[in-house]
Amino acid sequence: MKKSCVTIFLLLFGLIFNSCGDKTDLSQFPINGGSDPNIGDVVYVQQSPTWNQFNGPAAVYLGKEPLVYVADTKNNRVVQLDLSGSEIGSISVMNPVGIAQDYNFDLLIIADSLAGSDTINVLYRLNLVETGGFITNATLRPFLTSDYPTPTTSRRRRFTGVSVFPDNKLIVTRKGPENTSVIDADNALLKVSGRSSVSNVTVLSGFQPLGNGIYSIEKTSGVTAFENNQTDFILIRNTTDFGFKVEWFVFDNVKGTYDPKFIPGEDADIINVQLGTPAGITLDANNNIFVVDNTRDSLYKFSATGELRSESFGGNGSGENQLNGPKGVSFFNRVLYIADTDNNRIVRYKLSTDLN
Repeated sequence: MKKSCVTIFLLLFGLIFNSCGDKTDLSQFPINGGSDPNIGDVVYVQQSPTWNQFNGPAAVYLGKEPLVYVADTKNNRVVQLDLSGSEIGSISVMNPVGIAQDYNFDLLIIADSLAGSDTINVLYRLNLVETGGFITNATLRPFLTSDYPTPTTSRRRRFTGVSVFPDNKLIVTRKGPENTSVIDADNALLKVSGRSSVSNVTVLSGFQPLGNGIYSIEKTSGVTAFENNQTDFILIRNTTDFGFKVEWFVFDNVKGTYDPKFIPGEDADIINVQLGTPAGITLDANNNIFVVDNTRDSLYKFSATGELRSESFGGNGSGENQLNGPKGVSFFNRVLYIADTDNNRIVRYKLSTDLN
């Protein structure tokens, strides 16, 4: 019975896509916001000071040292800070948009590079251990370029997210304009192994390069793996269309396939709540999921069971608990860090229950 209900739901969902298109009303889901929350509620409280030394920061990442890394995008650099926000150093790189770190403490940066008359996307690797942990002294080594053949090649492809499995293999989201090929579409999920150089790149199968269904990977904008799981991941899709925008996939070892953890027809907020355009994602130690939405100017928090939490907040502006086009989010030791991109700052939040 459950299977037939799911099938009916999928058919109805397809009809909604075909009939509504861009006219679908993506009404704002109620979330907390503003600078005067009810003191009795569990809410995120903005911490002082804000970190304002950036220009269009597109990503923030809490490293395993722990140190803070910020993609200071319009200043063409990645900045290394301590937990108080004091700058330790930086490295110059063209238009950085994504940051991760593997379990060797190597920093991974998605940025641009000039290749003749073209601009290509590059996943750089920085060995921080060999420099004593200082980013300023690190060598910016190209690890994977967006025109890497899998098996075809195109300089118009772009990486949009990177995360690391516990075995140090990477999951990378890729997008591009050519997605009709059944051999090698630009929109892809790549599993990458190697350290000093790439030893293997696998295109994960079973995903749809176009569309808005539960297996769609069109317009992916970020991905996060888990610290205690070698295969599973959650991706986000930065699309204004009606569809699934936060997708959690689990690997079936028997069938050898990736399947959605939450499926249409189930009572799970994570697939039923329509977000605007998710731009950044992270997890905490309890696998709570944090997603920043850069058209809703909001932070959405989902539990590990897919429930939308009341601590979600947002609203356009530059005041307390307000955001403007956020693109990055990270979590460490009960503190939530958000790259508040169009406010040119990094803002930090703690749950009201964690303040004392």
